[in-house]
This record gives sequence, C-alpha cells and structure tokens, in this order.
Amino acid sequence: MRLRAAGLLAIALGLGVGACGGAAIRVAAIDDMERTRAAAGAQEGAKLAPEAYARAEQERRLSLAARQAGDDVGAMLHAQHAIAAYEHALVVARLTRATIELADAQKAYDDASARAQGVEASRAKLDGDAHQLEERLRVAQRRLLPAASEPTDAEHEAARMVAARSMAEEARLLCDAAGLVAPGADGLADAGGELTKLEGRLARNVRPAPIDDAARVRARCLDVLTRARRAADDAGGTDALLAEMSAAGGWDPMRDERGVVVTLRGAFRGAELTSDAAAKLKDLGRVAATHPGFAVQIVVHDAQPPAPKDAIDAKRAEAAAQALVGGGAAAARTKTELAGARLPVVDPADARDRARNERLDVVFVASPAPATAAAH
Repeated sequence: MRLRAAGLLAIALGLGVGACGGAAIRVAAIDDMERTRAAAGAQEGAKLAPEAYARAEQERRLSLAARQAGDDVGAMLHAQHAIAAYEHALVVARLTRATIELADAQKAYDDASARAQGVEASRAKLDGDAHQLEERLRVAQRRLLPAASEPTDAEHEAARMVAARSMAEEARLLCDAAGLVAPGADGLADAGGELTKLEGRLARNVRPAPIDDAARVRARCLDVLTRARRAADDAGGTDALLAEMSAAGGWDPMRDERGVVVTLRGAFRGAELTSDAAAKLKDLGRVAATHPGFAVQIVVHDAQPPAPKDAIDAKRAEAAAQALVGGGAAAARTKTELAGARLPVVDPADARDRARNERLDVVFVASPAPATAAAH
C-alpha cells in the first residue's frame, strides 16, 4: 500500500511540474495503448476473446474521455488498464487457439488410429486359406473350453448355477447378434437348438448345474458370430465407430464380442423412459442412421432377482426401441432382448450397489446393410 501511494504521489507531482511534463506522460501512455491496440495480436484477442477485448475497449474509451476532460492522471491510469486488458485478451486468445489446435490434433490422431486399425483388419483378412482358418479356430476353441467340472459342495454348486445362467444369457445375446449380422448364418440354427435345451434344464434347476454345457453353448454361439462377421466383411468398421464415439465424448462406449456397447443407467421411471434417456436414445438413433452398416441390439437388465414381470421389461424395451427408431435407426434392424437379472455387474445381494445392475445396453452390431437401406 505504501509503494502504491508513493507511486501515485510521484505521478501527481510529475504532472504538477508543468503542462509540458504532464502532456508527455499523458501522450506516452495513450500512445502505448494505441500501439498495443493496433498490434496483430490484439485483433486475435478481439476474435477469440471478445469479452476480455471488450473490457480493454471500455478502458480505452475512458482514457480518451479523461484526456478530453483534462484529467491527465485518469487518462494515464485508464490507458494502462487498457494495455493490460489488451494483453490479457491476447493471452486468452492464444489459450483458446491452443485448445482448438489440441482438439484438432486429438481428432486427427483418433482418425489415423481408426484408419490404421482398418488397414490391420483388412490385412489380417488376407492371411491364409479360409477353410484352414475355420478349422484352426474350432480346434483352438475346443482347447479353451474348461475341463469337466468335478463334484463340489452345495455352496459352490449354487455359484455354478448362477454362472451357468449368466453364460447361457451371454450365449443367447451372442447368437442373437449373429442373427442380426446374418439371419441364416451357418450353424446358427444348431446353436440355437442347443441353447433352447440348456435354458430348459436351467429352468428346471437341474443338478448338478450344467456349467460345462453352458460354456460349450456360449463358445458355439461366439463361433457362429465370429464366422458370420468375417463373412459380412466388417473391415474395421467396429473399431472406427468405437473411435468416433469415444472422440465425440459423453458416451463412454466399450467394445465386447458383439460390437460397440453404450450403457445407460437410470433410464426408466417405471416402464417409461426418463426425458434424459429418451434424448440420448434419439441421439444414438441418429448414430445408427449415419452408420447403416450396423444393426442395433437393445438389452434391458434388472437390478436383482427375482426379476420384474416380463411385461414391464418388455414395455421398457419397446420404449427404448421407439426412441431409437425415432432418432433414425431402422426398425427392421433393431432388436430387443430381456436379460432380467442374469448378467449382474455387482452382487445382487449388496443392497448398496445392486441398483447398478439395472441398466440399458445399446449394442451396435456390425452387419451389412440391406441394399434398399444403403441406397436410401
């Protein structure tokens, strides 16, 4: 405070020495202000930092007005404030430009990564004879299947039953995804028949738990989906969509064996969509419309067993499908699934976290668009 008072006193004394001394100080400050304003950087501040630039312009007007009124001290102070404000606007403008350039660079990187992944997928597709690859895949899958489960106690048997139901549900979603890729996919009917028998045994709560059969059926459905996707010639489209949605922000997409998955939580109030979920689903419908090479699988999950009545989940699934179609998704290429509480992400017995199990998955499954849809 003492330094500031001393500085002001010195300025006042300097101005009081004579009219020539006061004019020199006044003109020098205002000239500096005008030079700063005329610099190229100031014009950049006017474009990219309009609020900061507007404050500088206001200080400039006050300085010129004070000069016109004969207030030398006020004119100089406002001029110095204007200079500081112009320089601040320049700093804000450069920060804004750097942020824009960073976003552009990130997008270019994501695009380049997506293209690289597409090239890699195309190159891998050319390796070897197709028949030999399929035979090797079948052999590898058989090797990955778990050995037959040994008898166990009641607690572990109950856990095996839960795992068997989860794997059966995963198998159903995989087989349904294969049906979206190619309705007549090779092996789909046989895998579906095995899955139906397995689900019947699970419904009867047979013992011992058919966990080995569930693992085999899941592997069978995954094999059908893998071969159907290869025949459909995805050519890296799934990776490209994942990169695009990740770069867009706000979706937190992930990739699983079916395709690109977007999960919405708190999407329902009763059987109806919340307004926020409806808006997000319409946005996802627009994504589907601009990417006709993808079908859409909608999966409704419940928080805990016993699951709500199928009628409630069916209404939820229908509401989600209508919102997606309303955004532009093709109704013929949108399918709903009711997973109940068979695929929890947290322990359903945990009262604090089990609400996370209730969710809505929207899965973009890479599949060739029909000729009429592509032409449209």
